[in-house]
Amino acid sequence: MPVFDNLEFIYVNKKNKECPRWLRLGFRFFFGGLTYFIAVALPFFASLAALFGGIMLPLTCAYPCFMWIAIKKPQPNSAMWWSNLCLGCLGIGLSVLLVVAAVWNLVINGLDANFFNPH
Repeated sequence: MPVFDNLEFIYVNKKNKECPRWLRLGFRFFFGGLTYFIAVALPFFASLAALFGGIMLPLTCAYPCFMWIAIKKPQPNSAMWWSNLCLGCLGIGLSVLLVVAAVWNLVINGLDANFFNPH
Protein backbone atom coordinates (compact mmCIF):
# COMPACT_ATOMS: atom_id res chain seq x y z
CA MET A 1 0.00 0.00 0.00
CA PRO A 2 2.76 2.56 0.63
CA VAL A 3 3.89 2.12 -2.97
CA PHE A 4 0.42 2.92 -4.29
CA ASP A 5 0.08 5.85 -1.90
CA ASN A 6 3.40 7.25 -3.12
CA LEU A 7 2.43 6.88 -6.77
CA GLU A 8 -0.90 8.61 -6.14
CA PHE A 9 0.82 11.30 -4.06
CA ILE A 10 3.23 12.06 -6.91
CA TYR A 11 0.34 12.24 -9.39
CA VAL A 12 -1.69 14.55 -7.16
CA ASN A 13 1.29 16.86 -6.58
CA LYS A 14 2.18 17.10 -10.27
CA LYS A 15 -1.37 17.45 -11.64
CA ASN A 16 -2.96 19.32 -8.71
CA LYS A 17 -6.11 17.22 -8.97
CA GLU A 18 -7.47 14.01 -7.49
CA CYS A 19 -6.23 10.71 -8.88
CA PRO A 20 -9.01 9.06 -10.96
CA ARG A 21 -10.15 5.54 -10.16
CA TRP A 22 -8.97 4.09 -13.48
CA LEU A 23 -5.45 5.43 -12.86
CA ARG A 24 -5.34 3.92 -9.36
CA LEU A 25 -6.30 0.60 -10.90
CA GLY A 26 -3.58 1.08 -13.52
CA PHE A 27 -0.99 1.75 -10.80
CA ARG A 28 -1.98 -1.46 -9.04
CA PHE A 29 -1.85 -3.54 -12.23
CA PHE A 30 1.51 -2.04 -13.20
CA PHE A 31 3.08 -2.67 -9.80
CA GLY A 32 1.59 -6.17 -9.56
CA GLY A 33 2.92 -7.00 -13.02
CA LEU A 34 6.34 -5.60 -12.17
CA THR A 35 6.61 -7.67 -8.99
CA TYR A 36 5.39 -10.77 -10.85
CA PHE A 37 8.04 -10.21 -13.54
CA ILE A 38 10.77 -9.86 -10.90
CA ALA A 39 9.55 -13.02 -9.13
CA VAL A 40 9.71 -15.01 -12.38
CA ALA A 41 12.94 -13.44 -13.66
CA LEU A 42 14.83 -13.77 -10.38
CA PRO A 43 13.44 -16.80 -8.52
CA PHE A 44 16.53 -17.12 -6.32
CA PHE A 45 15.52 -14.07 -4.25
CA ALA A 46 13.83 -16.45 -1.79
CA SER A 47 17.21 -17.84 -0.77
CA LEU A 48 18.45 -14.28 -0.20
CA ALA A 49 15.45 -13.25 1.94
CA ALA A 50 17.17 -13.92 5.26
CA LEU A 51 20.19 -11.89 4.17
CA PHE A 52 18.04 -8.94 3.09
CA GLY A 53 16.00 -9.24 6.28
CA GLY A 54 19.11 -9.18 8.44
CA ILE A 55 20.42 -6.11 6.67
CA MET A 56 17.09 -4.29 7.05
CA LEU A 57 16.35 -5.42 10.62
CA PRO A 58 18.05 -2.45 12.31
CA LEU A 59 15.65 -0.08 10.54
CA THR A 60 12.80 -1.38 12.69
CA CYS A 61 14.55 -2.75 15.78
CA ALA A 62 17.63 -0.68 16.54
CA TYR A 63 17.63 2.72 14.88
CA PRO A 64 14.40 3.96 16.50
CA CYS A 65 15.93 3.35 19.95
CA PHE A 66 19.05 5.31 19.08
CA MET A 67 17.01 8.05 17.38
CA TRP A 68 14.86 8.39 20.51
CA ILE A 69 18.00 8.93 22.57
CA ALA A 70 19.36 11.45 20.06
CA ILE A 71 16.09 13.40 19.68
CA LYS A 72 14.65 13.33 23.21
CA LYS A 73 18.04 13.57 24.94
CA PRO A 74 16.98 11.87 28.18
CA GLN A 75 19.03 12.09 31.35
CA PRO A 76 22.16 9.95 30.79
CA ASN A 77 22.19 6.75 32.84
CA SER A 78 18.44 6.99 33.49
CA ALA A 79 16.21 3.94 33.15
CA MET A 80 14.79 5.04 29.76
CA TRP A 81 18.25 5.86 28.45
CA TRP A 82 19.60 2.44 29.45
CA SER A 83 16.54 0.56 28.18
CA ASN A 84 16.72 2.24 24.75
CA LEU A 85 20.46 1.75 24.56
CA CYS A 86 20.18 -1.94 25.51
CA LEU A 87 17.29 -2.58 23.10
CA GLY A 88 19.17 -0.81 20.29
CA CYS A 89 22.28 -2.87 20.92
CA LEU A 90 20.16 -6.03 21.09
CA GLY A 91 18.63 -5.16 17.70
CA ILE A 92 22.07 -4.60 16.18
CA GLY A 93 23.31 -7.87 17.69
CA LEU A 94 20.34 -9.81 16.33
CA SER A 95 20.90 -8.24 12.93
CA VAL A 96 24.54 -9.28 12.91
CA LEU A 97 23.60 -12.82 13.95
CA LEU A 98 20.95 -13.05 11.24
CA VAL A 99 23.33 -11.82 8.54
CA VAL A 100 26.00 -14.29 9.65
CA ALA A 101 23.46 -17.14 9.68
CA ALA A 102 22.17 -16.17 6.24
CA VAL A 103 25.67 -16.03 4.78
CA TRP A 104 26.47 -19.37 6.47
CA ASN A 105 23.33 -20.88 4.93
CA LEU A 106 24.29 -19.55 1.50
CA VAL A 107 27.79 -21.01 1.85
CA ILE A 108 26.47 -24.42 2.93
CA ASN A 109 23.55 -24.70 0.49
CA GLY A 110 24.81 -22.45 -2.29
CA LEU A 111 22.83 -20.06 -4.42
CA ASP A 112 21.08 -21.56 -7.40
CA ALA A 113 20.93 -18.45 -9.55
CA ASN A 114 18.74 -19.45 -12.47
CA PHE A 115 17.04 -16.68 -14.40
CA PHE A 116 13.54 -17.18 -15.83
CA ASN A 117 13.44 -20.75 -14.52
CA PRO A 118 11.20 -20.92 -11.43
CA HIS A 119 10.96 -24.25 -9.60
